[in-house]
Amino acid sequence: FATSTTARKLQLRHELRNVRQREMSVANYISKIKEICDSLASVDVNVEDKMVQVCLGGLASKFGAFRTAICMRENTPSFLDCNRCSL
Repeated sequence: FATSTTARKLQLRHELRNVRQREMSVANYISKIKEICDSLASVDVNVEDKMVQVCLGGLASKFGAFRTAICMRENTPSFLDCNRCSL
């Protein structure tokens, strides 16, 4: 059981590191990130502090100005705040 949980954690972390917006809408992209993070939380992995970096890192290039504006802020916004800004 522990081995399958470890494998699942590794798989989910890999998915989170490699998620990209590509042709997805922003809403679908954010939902995908949240889905992966929720799955990680279900196996006791907290990645809440990485959600903003993951989101910004995988955005399509047309969101470069948005990414820069978020990165230039003195305080990093929460994932929820980024979600609100992008809609």
